Amino acid sequence: MTKKILLIGLNYHSYTHEIVRELRVQGHQVHFHDIQPGQPWLKILRKFEPTRYTAALDRYHASILASEQDYHADLVLFIQVHQMSQTNLAALRQGQPAAEFVLYNWDAVSNHDYRPYLHHFDRVYTFDPHDAKTLGLHYLPLFCIPAFQGLRRRDATGQAVYTVGNIVNPKRYEAIHAFKRHCNQHDIEFKSYLMGSTHALTLLMRRGYLPMDVSLWSIRQTAFIDMVETASAAFDFANHHQVGYTMRTIENLCAGKKIITNNQAIRGEPFYSSDRIHVFDGLNFNGIQAFLGQPLHDPEATFPEFHLNIFVRRLINDSPTHAATAVMDRARPA
Repeated sequence: MTKKILLIGLNYHSYTHEIVRELRVQGHQVHFHDIQPGQPWLKILRKFEPTRYTAALDRYHASILASEQDYHADLVLFIQVHQMSQTNLAALRQGQPAAEFVLYNWDAVSNHDYRPYLHHFDRVYTFDPHDAKTLGLHYLPLFCIPAFQGLRRRDATGQAVYTVGNIVNPKRYEAIHAFKRHCNQHDIEFKSYLMGSTHALTLLMRRGYLPMDVSLWSIRQTAFIDMVETASAAFDFANHHQVGYTMRTIENLCAGKKIITNNQAIRGEPFYSSDRIHVFDGLNFNGIQAFLGQPLHDPEATFPEFHLNIFVRRLINDSPTHAATAVMDRARPA
């Protein structure tokens, strides 16, 4: 059934726009607003004048409510919510009395605590299986956008690994460089593209690094696809405060790539197999060379259950009862 949807979410790289596009492909009407606008002056306020930033953000969210007062949505979908005040969210709920309110979180509670907002929503989903189990929420892993579905596998050698990552803290930077040294010592080709904010670069320099290999800009999509196509495996270093699987993990799973990750929880997933996923502990990379040389048992697997169209249908069409039975069964404690 076609729905009128008001989507308020974090405009993260191209992913949120891909969700909007897929909603429209499926026939829905969508009004989208970024929950955290990226104007430079707001970023400066956020860093140096947090009180003024909060006031500016509240005014921005109030303007969204005003602009949508005549749009009677069937569904109000949030992708992240902690940036909005309780007052504005309550006002939005009051202004959309007939709408179902749904929240999806692609951050762990340990990173952004959204628990005070839960009572505003009819359904709440998280990508983190531990949070789902602990809080009684619905577990829904991240998705693979169409660009990675059925990706060509050209010129990929068995000993070629890549990573594209956002350096949110020095630990990730240190892990990637430790892995790079391991690859150099074992004749493994390793390609990387790292990006980070000025804040992240400052943290690295305070630790004594000169991060010349970290860019302030995201990788171009064509360059990104080229790295994936010409590699046999992806290196993933997840945030230790979460057990949900990164976008990179899901993308590479659907693209038919091997995955090297430090996320221990992945061993308990139905899609885990030792020929496809190698889990390392700390910075111990022993066994990776043998892992890369092991053929995939099912090299043509594409894992369609993680494709974006399925993800979107779950968010839009799940009833609370179906979500509780079908999704929570998959949630496992960390």
